[in-house]
Amino acid sequence: MNRSKIIGATALASVMAAGAAHSEMAINGYFTGIVQDNDGGGIASTFSTNSIYVSYSDSMDNGMGVGLTMSVTAAGIKTDVNFDTGMGTIGLGIGQDSAVDGFDSNPGCFSLVNCWNVAMSGKAGGASASFDEDANVYTDGDAESGNSIAYSNSMGGVSFKVTRGMESTTVDPVMSYAAKTSIMGATIAAGVSQIDYKAAATADKDPSFVTVGYSIAGLNLGYALYDADNGSEETTMGVGTSVAGFDVGVQFAERDFTTDIDYMRVSVNKGMGAASFGIDYTEKDVSGGSANDKDIWTLNYAVGF
Repeated sequence: MNRSKIIGATALASVMAAGAAHSEMAINGYFTGIVQDNDGGGIASTFSTNSIYVSYSDSMDNGMGVGLTMSVTAAGIKTDVNFDTGMGTIGLGIGQDSAVDGFDSNPGCFSLVNCWNVAMSGKAGGASASFDEDANVYTDGDAESGNSIAYSNSMGGVSFKVTRGMESTTVDPVMSYAAKTSIMGATIAAGVSQIDYKAAATADKDPSFVTVGYSIAGLNLGYALYDADNGSEETTMGVGTSVAGFDVGVQFAERDFTTDIDYMRVSVNKGMGAASFGIDYTEKDVSGGSANDKDIWTLNYAVGF
């Protein structure tokens, strides 16, 4: 090998070594499913989430950090890019969620699988094992946002995020705002999305949420309010703890709407390393009679790597 090739090979090796020293790459996967007895409706088996995540992080020549995440799901491949500017993070890509979507988790929910559906009456934007999916359930603005541009940062103990969605044929750009902080041991989060429709016949709405979580003496306490801003509002409270190696929790919720609905869910979960299993028992009590009441048993399972 001549001298120029040796120098070139050495330089390339040095660059690769430097890149390897500063960059990180990871592959993760997650699958969750349920087997549900829907109170006389037969037994149904379905999955809630099946995803593979590939993430890569590095730093640019100017010292700013950059992160890339690709998620592979049944719906397709979504890619997010985040730039750490030192004065907050700017997010781009087709997988950016609305700001509210990342902050509105329910601290009063203890189900192994169904807590992503933050309001028990349902969360618009996707199929789920909820019990009242209709056009009036709480929405986080994510489905209406499309691809968003995001800015997130933390100041004075407050983490916040702002997103702007893209304009479509049916909706103006959706603005979404959310923040989280801790006060005297309580974790408090709140947010709102502004959804303005182009059709005059479709009413604009500003769905919002407020959650409070607190832990004391081995008990996890949670409160949440989800306001769909269209007449539908759900309040939920819950308490969870660990007993004999099991995680147990009880959640109560009340939905105020044209027809009021009360819910109760008891969850028992067990983590077993790479796999976890749980059982939910849910009661749905519809005001005005018992014709639409339900008692639902659900077996949940989750596998991750």
